[in-house]
Amino acid sequence: MPLHVTPYPHVLNSLNGPTAPKYTYLIFYSSFVDGQMWCPDCRNAEQNVKEVFEGDDKPKGVILYVGDKPTWRDPENEYRKEYKLRGVPTMIRMENGKEVARIEEDEDFLDKGKLEAFVNVQ
Repeated sequence: MPLHVTPYPHVLNSLNGPTAPKYTYLIFYSSFVDGQMWCPDCRNAEQNVKEVFEGDDKPKGVILYVGDKPTWRDPENEYRKEYKLRGVPTMIRMENGKEVARIEEDEDFLDKGKLEAFVNVQ
């Protein structure tokens, strides 16, 4: 299933209900500044994430952009508070609207095998 970009809080509506997929993955990236994500780790992870979610048989991935640097660094950032984010990129596996697992380490995003194993849960 292709990746989707969904504004917060609309993403919450897609995580629950009878039509929601078993697993949904929330992918948190830095926002774009001057034509690219300001976070180099997010830029480095992007290609692997795209490849892992390619195909109709893949789970739903929802991209959320956390803001520019000042917005992200604000302790009151809505994503920091709502999802208890410590850094970007972060990916959270949701099942029936509840978090069941997450990856936050850059190495996990850069290691395509680890990323595929995280996403391809049955």
